[in-house]
Amino acid sequence: MNLKMFYIGLVSFALALSSLNASPAQNVPKKIVVTITSSSINQSGFGLAVANAMQDAGVSSTVFVAGDAVKYALNNSMNPKFAGFTPKELIQALIKKGGKVMICEGFVKLGGIKKIDMVQGVQVATPGDLAGALYAPNSKVMTF
Repeated sequence: MNLKMFYIGLVSFALALSSLNASPAQNVPKKIVVTITSSSINQSGFGLAVANAMQDAGVSSTVFVAGDAVKYALNNSMNPKFAGFTPKELIQALIKKGGKVMICEGFVKLGGIKKIDMVQGVQVATPGDLAGALYAPNSKVMTF
């Protein structure tokens, strides 16, 4: 893995986390939307790791999977490891913690993906679901 890109990502994550904690309204729910479209295990894995870390920190995390990353949310796909975990394991962990993982409806239809093909707990997202999450109050957005 390119260490420079890793450190840039780590700094970006720290900045995003600090901006969430700097919110003046203490009782406002915090949300993050992570969009993953890359087939790169480094990018997609990092996005899933960020979502898990944010969920652990009390931030409601929603991951939208689309494009070349759809394969990572499927049961039968080859899952390389990122930081010792497969994307499937990171997805399952996030869902178990109360986070959401959704696959873009268009890619489900185009790929002929059935519910049984998806990692358990992954949902299908309409364009309205994505728009609603992106524009929800007190939400931050990251894309990988």
